[in-house]
Amino acid sequence: MKVSTIGECGLIERIRSILPQPRDAVLGIGDDCAALRPAAGTDLLLTTDLLVEGVDFTLQTITPYRLGRKAMGVNLSDIAAMGGLPRAALAVLAMSPDGEIEFVDELYRGLHEEGVRFGVEIIGGDLSASSTLTIGVTLVGEVKTGRAVTRSGAKPGERIWVTGRLGAAAAGLAALKAGCRLRDDQVEIPFEVSESLREAARQAIERHLCPIPRIREGRALAEAGAASAMIDVSDGLALDLVRLCRESGVSATIKADRIPIDQAAAAVAQRFGHDPLAMALQGGEDFELLFTSSWEPADIAAIFPDVVTVTEVGEVQHAGQECRVERQDGSTVTLTGGYDHFGRR
Repeated sequence: MKVSTIGECGLIERIRSILPQPRDAVLGIGDDCAALRPAAGTDLLLTTDLLVEGVDFTLQTITPYRLGRKAMGVNLSDIAAMGGLPRAALAVLAMSPDGEIEFVDELYRGLHEEGVRFGVEIIGGDLSASSTLTIGVTLVGEVKTGRAVTRSGAKPGERIWVTGRLGAAAAGLAALKAGCRLRDDQVEIPFEVSESLREAARQAIERHLCPIPRIREGRALAEAGAASAMIDVSDGLALDLVRLCRESGVSATIKADRIPIDQAAAAVAQRFGHDPLAMALQGGEDFELLFTSSWEPADIAAIFPDVVTVTEVGEVQHAGQECRVERQDGSTVTLTGGYDHFGRR
């Protein structure tokens, strides 16, 4: 059934029936605004992200359910990077009136279920007709007053850390461009590969389609006061480190042999002729946390006893030079690359 069959009011009611009645909001869907009461002693965090068909996704490579999960997940990652707790979301959808109602059902199911994983309720939003499918989420979070971790606190001499492993999302995108597809939880590959590579491709594609926001890790760093500056790796470690250093008025050097490259990413990258290190540095959409700290390695490790790995990758330096990466032979090159929405393609 097409969306035009039931119209805007009918679609709003259908979406409303998919989503449970918010418990945490003062007002939810049905008024001109939703209403949320901040918890005492907290600052509000606000973030928003757009996913545009043909730019951020294609419907040939992602299901509406996974698209909903990703739209929520990329916003959750921003809250994680501030050390915050996500609370409520507004979802915006622009699509063709000829679009299928079942598509909307699955999209909002994905939005809702990814939100539920992290205690987020969808309390409002907007709908519009458009020839370009666009999904936007605005997420509200909170953090203890004055405890938000920004990009501007890094100091020379501090260590640079990253959670998890990098490159999987970029490797997943490379696999999709090569014709691989994820159907339910099985990967379809249009050529013969080993079972180990098939599993690596499945893992990489899953990480690309459904990122894992590091909410727990970000909050742990903020509550411990361990991170002086933090950013989520959305556009590539190289570009996001430069952004953090620019806001802090510092520079940095990272070591190539310390970059934690995802094993699945490495296998997929090599199969499709890509450099695993380049994918880890420049690929983007890993949504791991990149942070700086004056703490000793053992103290940082103690914050993450059984959650994810955390790796020291470099050192913050005084301003006056460009951010650099040190190769294994000791030579250094300027840190470049990463995804720029308005850069040349």
